[in-house]
Amino acid sequence: MNFQLQKRLILAGLAVLLLADAALGYFVLRMRDTRQNPDTVLSTESRQVALVKADIQRASEIQKKIPASLKKLDEFEGSLSSAANGYSAVSQELTDVAQKNHINIDDEKFHQKEISGRNLTELEVEAFVSGDYGSIVRFLNALQRSKSVYIVDSLQLDTQSSVPGQMATGVLKVNLHLRTYFRKA
Repeated sequence: MNFQLQKRLILAGLAVLLLADAALGYFVLRMRDTRQNPDTVLSTESRQVALVKADIQRASEIQKKIPASLKKLDEFEGSLSSAANGYSAVSQELTDVAQKNHINIDDEKFHQKEISGRNLTELEVEAFVSGDYGSIVRFLNALQRSKSVYIVDSLQLDTQSSVPGQMATGVLKVNLHLRTYFRKA
């Protein structure tokens, strides 16, 4: 063999060995950095155990409160009116509250829905109310203070700025969507 060829082969072998050595050194450094100190691992796991114990404690406290919450829910359901006179009671109360607050209610629509798993009936009410801003606000506040439960889902201002057939300005017409609940008879 030629001396030049031998020299090149030896240099190529050394270069391969140096590259392999550098790669091995890099992986050893990475392995050393990823290993954690046992004290650090212990403190991290101790914190995780403490968090889990705190979660278990909170869950136990919530579980202890469940019977009282269910009792309050049953009392609330018991305080609701019977569905036997639901429509007329709601219609009459809405009319009375509207008259006291000087607003008009038009085009009442009722939609009944049974609530599965409970002894309740949901009644959705859609109506147009018209009056000045203050009267409509007082009407909504009176519904909020009512002994009956009313949940106002939405209020939409009608596109007309006044009630048809009236020349009064400042009269608003609002499409009102609300819900209430009744015990099944």
